[in-house]
Amino acid sequence: MASLAARSRRPAYLLALLSVVTALFLTPPALAAGGGGKTGQVTVFWGQNKAEGSLREACDSGMYTMVTMSFLDVFGTNGKYHLDLSGHDLSSVGADIKHCQLKGVPVSLSIGGYGTGYSLPSNRSALDLFDHLWNSYFGGSKPGVPRPFGDAWLDGVDLFLEHGTSADRYDVLALELAKHNIRGGRGSRCT
Repeated sequence: MASLAARSRRPAYLLALLSVVTALFLTPPALAAGGGGKTGQVTVFWGQNKAEGSLREACDSGMYTMVTMSFLDVFGTNGKYHLDLSGHDLSSVGADIKHCQLKGVPVSLSIGGYGTGYSLPSNRSALDLFDHLWNSYFGGSKPGVPRPFGDAWLDGVDLFLEHGTSADRYDVLALELAKHNIRGGRGSRCT
């Protein structure tokens, strides 16, 4: 009887396998046709390789629904901040951000990264980082704070904390970002 039961399961197993194989071959074209050429929500990290092209080219490719610039890789101690866009020409990035946003592709900034030049050991350091982000990349206009992208505002902040610790005060930063309506992902612009 056991072999009879095993035989009766084979057609169901084969039918399930056939369904999976069919789905694998038919799903990508169906998604592309139904999504206007896009296969879903795709975010790309941009800024770590000069050979990747400009931010404008990334947005014009039609492949991405969001671009995350990476990385603000030094912050939290001694009031020093460093934006690493690996050889990209910063003079055109502000115009490229606006171009992407007009195309409906939000642009955010990733903080942290693979290096070890960042930490938020105190509430004060978290609030100082917020102040820097607000005045350099969002709606602030504090005298003496450089705006690397001119009057372009970013759409959000991504936390890429490869070397964060449980003592770091990223919760304080996140609450301050939320108070000013700055989100990760597809957040709305600061107002």
